[in-house]
Amino acid sequence: WVEARGGAQHPTMRRTAPLHRGTWSKMSIILRARYLASVPASQCVPFLISLGKSWLDSLVLDSHKKTSVLRKVQQCLDDSIADEYTVDIMGNLLCHLPAAIIDRGISPRAWATALHGLRDCPDLNPEQKAAVRLKLLGQYGLPQHWTAETTKDLGPFLVLFSGDELSSIATKFPEILLQAASKMARTLPTKEFLWAVFQSVRNSSDKIPSYDPMPGCHGVVAPSSDDIFKLAEANACWALEDLRCMEEDTFIRTVELLGAVQGFSRPQLMTLKEKAIQVWDMPSYWREHHIVSLGRIALALNESELEQLDLSSIDTVASLSWQTEWTPGQAESILQGYLDDSGYSIQDLKSFHLVGLGATLCAINITEIPLIKISEFRVVVARIGTLLCSTHVLAEFKRKAEVVFGDPTEWTSSVLQELGTIAAGLTKAELRMLDKDLMPYFQPSAIKCLPDEIFKELSAEQIASLGPENAAAVTHAQRRRLSPLQLQSLQQALDGAKTHSWQDAPASAGPTRTSSSRSPAGALQSWGLWLGCPLLVLMAKLLW
Repeated sequence: WVEARGGAQHPTMRRTAPLHRGTWSKMSIILRARYLASVPASQCVPFLISLGKSWLDSLVLDSHKKTSVLRKVQQCLDDSIADEYTVDIMGNLLCHLPAAIIDRGISPRAWATALHGLRDCPDLNPEQKAAVRLKLLGQYGLPQHWTAETTKDLGPFLVLFSGDELSSIATKFPEILLQAASKMARTLPTKEFLWAVFQSVRNSSDKIPSYDPMPGCHGVVAPSSDDIFKLAEANACWALEDLRCMEEDTFIRTVELLGAVQGFSRPQLMTLKEKAIQVWDMPSYWREHHIVSLGRIALALNESELEQLDLSSIDTVASLSWQTEWTPGQAESILQGYLDDSGYSIQDLKSFHLVGLGATLCAINITEIPLIKISEFRVVVARIGTLLCSTHVLAEFKRKAEVVFGDPTEWTSSVLQELGTIAAGLTKAELRMLDKDLMPYFQPSAIKCLPDEIFKELSAEQIASLGPENAAAVTHAQRRRLSPLQLQSLQQALDGAKTHSWQDAPASAGPTRTSSSRSPAGALQSWGLWLGCPLLVLMAKLLW
């Protein structure tokens, strides 16, 4: 919300511009099956270098096409990696190596370099992880025989091992295990890894029960502040009675860290909420810093408890809106609580109020949306367009957008991009009237939000013009409502074909731009053009 005041964006309200459809189309042409099949061995190196500079999951959204691309990559590699030079050529493609190549196709000479590259892969699949683990076991033996140096070097891969395999590391090298866990702060490691970290910390800490335990806590070794700070995400392993028996001072010192743990279950959050009530009294007595410090723990507050909070400050409400797991009833309590406590009515809200409300704005009564001032709505329409509200709310926001941007038949590509999910409020008739050249400029989130019965009203030509990113956003429920012809058009969109009239045109040809289809600004466009150039050079060579 602070962006409206000149600060950073709310993380749940960021928007990204899609690649320009021409860029997507040109890159998609080079990756079509008939061009992939024609890449000669002499062009494999530039082909691999070009693809290796991108993240394939972002470039190729269709699973069938991705399989074809990776098959060509394997063909170029001859199912093996001989040396470090080949590893360097592959770049990010290393993350897509089949498990069989990882297991048997990487030479000893190339393995060290490949292993260094694999540690940066964000999402190895289970088969790849199993292959890496077996390779490491073959090279270094069982973890119980590892030295401290080996354990430290393999830190990023410890998450691949079982609880039994990690137990010896937790016993021998607890500090190294903690260091490895701390470097995974932005990920959610496996339960077995977290449990190994938890056991390591608990085994090394003092097991002295409190001298003056709470009722029902006799003999329970309550969490200490030191343990909680060390555990980070592994705090999700605490038993309910451990959390219930936590000393008040410990809770006060660690509440912000506990509120940031993503793995807490609903019962654990409920227990921590009860601890907050024990420490700070009923929610009606809580101050702003109490509410802000709770983080995810606040999700355990029921509607009645949320109504007790002092929500007169938009800063307090903005801290709550960072959470994305509110039920509709909770969101309504927060929104109404802010209006009641601040004394504002809907028509009084400024742009920074609207952004600060975040996802709770989806709980607004649709009869009140027309009361939002046009001048304030216009400032934050792109932020509101990131919200995943109900169809009825989006439809009313769409009507509000018409006051700003005019009739939907007059909307340009830039308007569609700015509106985001609000565009999902279009009626069947309005959607059918949109020019097919505007279809790539829908945000993928808007495509997902379109009701199934409305999405099926798109013509085959409109669907074919969606572009790969939007086509990949189509839900299974939406697919089920499409006719065979529409499904064929959807596949064309996934393949990067704009319409049948140009999909088989020479690679140098691109779609004709309309006056309303200006290229969207943003880092993604620059990235796409940078990536597209070497691919287009290669394609030109192939066609020549």
